[in-house]
Amino acid sequence: MPSLATLLEEALWHLDLLVLIKYAGVVSLTYVLLDVLDTLSDEITYVWPSRLSTMKIIFFVNRYMPLIDVSWGVSLILGVHTKKTCSIMWPTVVALYPLGSFISEVILMVRTVALWSFNRIVVGLMILNALIIIVPTVAVVQQYLGTLHYPETDVLEITKCVASISDGIGWVFYSCIIISETTVVALTLLKQYLTAVRGSTLPLLLRTMYRDGTGFYILLLSVSIANLLCMTSAPVWVSSALQLPHRAVHSTLCTRVLLNLRKAAARTSGLTIDDFNKRSYLVFEERLPNEDDSLITLSDLRTP
Repeated sequence: MPSLATLLEEALWHLDLLVLIKYAGVVSLTYVLLDVLDTLSDEITYVWPSRLSTMKIIFFVNRYMPLIDVSWGVSLILGVHTKKTCSIMWPTVVALYPLGSFISEVILMVRTVALWSFNRIVVGLMILNALIIIVPTVAVVQQYLGTLHYPETDVLEITKCVASISDGIGWVFYSCIIISETTVVALTLLKQYLTAVRGSTLPLLLRTMYRDGTGFYILLLSVSIANLLCMTSAPVWVSSALQLPHRAVHSTLCTRVLLNLRKAAARTSGLTIDDFNKRSYLVFEERLPNEDDSLITLSDLRTP
């Protein structure tokens, strides 16, 4: 694999392509900020007042981590022009990016397990999904950082520190994400089919889970595939153009999955918003076997 220094030096002859990566980064950050503003009222209403839980922590990490790593990435590709600064900031982006993507993926996995009423086979598949992402990604990041060479400052003065431009082995991580999302989509569609065959009337919460499951997940899968194709097929100087957009879309759609479920749970609880938030957690939990709906709710209602 050509070194970063070599690729950026060659990129001096392809600045028209290199600038596309910069535009994509700015668009990604803008999209994240607009999405936060667009859904902030729902977050304040349905998430902030709820009791503390693991899923609530995951929600906030997934929600606001892109403001850190995407901003960090944009600052690299627009403003960093010294070898020393690039060598300090770049490894941070390389570490934060897969960590944030995995946290987003956890939301999809937990939601899928809940949809299947914590079926042991599905739980096992999601654990396998997690391992398929974690193990290769850790190996790839270590190998990548261990072989990284940075260009001299005179080159960076022109190109800036364009993160991910030489991530030739990065396809491994994105392939693992695609495997995970394909599994999630398949399990969601299978559960929806089995429910339809039984002729069951779906409550609002489950309709929301199926709607987001088929819509958001197919969109996520499409973005992941497009990013992987760009990495493997596009000219190397523009091959990383969809990486920051992929991160932005991944995080924001996973945030909307939880927000939509939270709103659906509140509407069907029969409580006022204040009472609902006081008596509920942001959790996925299996109902008792003797309850009408053996599936889960996002809000585990408890008396104070």
